[in-house]
Amino acid sequence: MEGSVTIYRLMLCICVLSGTLALSLHPAAAQDDSKLARQITEVTAGVQPGDVVVVFGGKHTLPQMEAIAIEAQKAGGQVNMMINTDRVARSYWTEVDEEYLKQVPQYWTPWLGEVDVWIGLPAIEDPPKAFGDIPPERFALGSEGSQMFNDILNSTPLRGMYVAYPLEADARTNGISFDTWAEMQWAAITADYPAISETGKALAVKLHGAQEVKITSPAGTDLTFSMGDHRVFVDDGIVTPDEAGSELFLERWTNLPSGLVFAAVNETSANGKVVVPTDRCQFKPMSDVRFEVRDGDIEGFEADENGSCFENAMAAYEGPATRLGSFSIGLNPKLKVLEDGDADYRPDEAAGMVELSFGDNQLLGGSNKTTGGFGFSITNATVTVDGEVVVRDGELLVGG
Repeated sequence: MEGSVTIYRLMLCICVLSGTLALSLHPAAAQDDSKLARQITEVTAGVQPGDVVVVFGGKHTLPQMEAIAIEAQKAGGQVNMMINTDRVARSYWTEVDEEYLKQVPQYWTPWLGEVDVWIGLPAIEDPPKAFGDIPPERFALGSEGSQMFNDILNSTPLRGMYVAYPLEADARTNGISFDTWAEMQWAAITADYPAISETGKALAVKLHGAQEVKITSPAGTDLTFSMGDHRVFVDDGIVTPDEAGSELFLERWTNLPSGLVFAAVNETSANGKVVVPTDRCQFKPMSDVRFEVRDGDIEGFEADENGSCFENAMAAYEGPATRLGSFSIGLNPKLKVLEDGDADYRPDEAAGMVELSFGDNQLLGGSNKTTGGFGFSITNATVTVDGEVVVRDGELLVGG
């Protein structure tokens, strides 16, 4: 689902591992692949001699995969390359019998127990074409497999990342010229992550254990909830040696571009209303979304356009798919919300961007046990944490 960092990113990680779904674009040729590959292997992932390394992507990302694999080998890693294609991924969801979609890929349990580093690149070249017309019921049939990954990831030694190379399909999806898209993506991928990390840590301290988080927006969102005692995660583009040894998978995982503070919330504490002028569901516009949240659950969902997509998607999953599970605040100053003309881009990691994620939050330490979920982008939000304003009108006030 579009619009969710905490849920969508986690599902993306799980789907990358299962090899059935990953989002992508066509890579920008101007970037120095070798330079970025060294950053990824030496700094972000910290590949060590003897590490078992998997580089996963699509046939359109082979040059970037090769560059990363070469640098990982030079660092002493034992490298394996894995690939998926649009045709194979689409066939899985459209042609495989329902009884086979329900199969749980248990073979991944011993496999992932032997992998130290996973570096994922966009595996699917045209996601809207590959997945845009697949009924949500088909995706839901694979939920037992997704649950298996939720169950095992913390117990594996796996660390790594997903690298969102700027590709042409994503630029089209977001209504942005490829030149504009690539320039912003590369700036964000190579942002000042030490500074982002410091800001993220300061914000995480304020959020941890907060009794009242209040989110408002000019569009009409007015929602409050408490954090409980959940861990607050900071995705800052680097997996440090201490994080690499963490018992929690999410502390061993990062994304490029990066810059995000996210956490599970007290799931039944949320009350208020959410109003979202525009979002997307299954790659199609969804406009004038509005609903109430009562004791954490969505009530009275309405949308002027494509609202049935959301309702059908949530109905396909068992468990609390429409209960608030987590929220996030973006940290990356190089990413911008673009909504002028044809542009329809609200990056989760943009500094000051707020995301409300409903549904699954198991890997965040939450109690929403369901593999379904959806996230809503709250632009120009104001966020108050126990009386202190940390975001005002979309501007992040914490840090430099």
